[in-house]
Amino acid sequence: MHSLQGRSGAPGEGVRLSAGALTRVTARTILRAILTATAVTAAGGCVGPLGFDGTSASIGSPANGTLRSPARLPTKGDGYVIGEPWRVRESNHGADELVAAVVRAARAVGRSYPGSLAAVGDLSRASGGGSAEHRSHQSGRDVDVFYYAVKPNGAPVTPGNAMIHYDRAGRSASWSPPQGTSAPALPVPDVRFDARRNWKFVRALLMDPGVEVQWIFVQKDLAARLIQQGRAEGEDPELLARAVAIVRQPSDSEPHDDHMHIRIYCDPDDRAQGCVDKGPARWWKKSWKYMRPPFGRGAGDPSAAALLQILRTRLPVPVTGAKLTT
Repeated sequence: MHSLQGRSGAPGEGVRLSAGALTRVTARTILRAILTATAVTAAGGCVGPLGFDGTSASIGSPANGTLRSPARLPTKGDGYVIGEPWRVRESNHGADELVAAVVRAARAVGRSYPGSLAAVGDLSRASGGGSAEHRSHQSGRDVDVFYYAVKPNGAPVTPGNAMIHYDRAGRSASWSPPQGTSAPALPVPDVRFDARRNWKFVRALLMDPGVEVQWIFVQKDLAARLIQQGRAEGEDPELLARAVAIVRQPSDSEPHDDHMHIRIYCDPDDRAQGCVDKGPARWWKKSWKYMRPPFGRGAGDPSAAALLQILRTRLPVPVTGAKLTT
């Protein structure tokens, strides 16, 4: 059983992940190089864009794509669970990088806050493509994760079979049942959006060297709470600036006040096979020092200094800008 498949006794379902310090750049690229070389030799030097190498391939865009040889997220593991209404859809397949990142983020939250349990919703179907539930989620690079919540006494809320809508103050407002089902008959529980654990999950994704996050769609007031939590914890201003740019409310769908929708960029190897990124390209790790203020380092620039001061000492930067689409 792979170390990222959950605690002892968890289902041994297939997650194909790189081990230890290996990143997608090393493990996956090396594997592809070896298998591609073998395939080229066997085929007399001819290999096409759909050559099979055993790793996942995200093809096309999130709203018009497909998925080949996906990783399958087990229905339960360290720090997460897929609820029954989502389990029966069998939409728990994704690109290797996405599945690995979700497992690592849930585990990070569980280690920091024992007893935490992330509720994971849909990734993609086994072969990708469209579904009745989503316009996107077609190419294995999207996943829904329901918000961590706490009771008035601070105890973590155990995930159920319905999501919860939260108001601008982070209080539970109404049930959000999965599509095709009815809301629970019970009253909506008195719970609160847990900024600490939700930020920990987001932070783990943004800091993960094995994946490049493009968007995390979150309702704007809840997004501001996440940024404020990071600031209160003394996070690096560079990380906070990335979060401000990535954690956003979309303009063409529901506000995402009941779950976060995570999307990752194409893996570099998948681009050669037809993976398409839609929206802005941000290569933070390589271009940070070359970016213009307020996000660049800009030695001595007043705008950069002002941003750092805001992120360190004041309310979060408003989540505004060009309209975003899912």
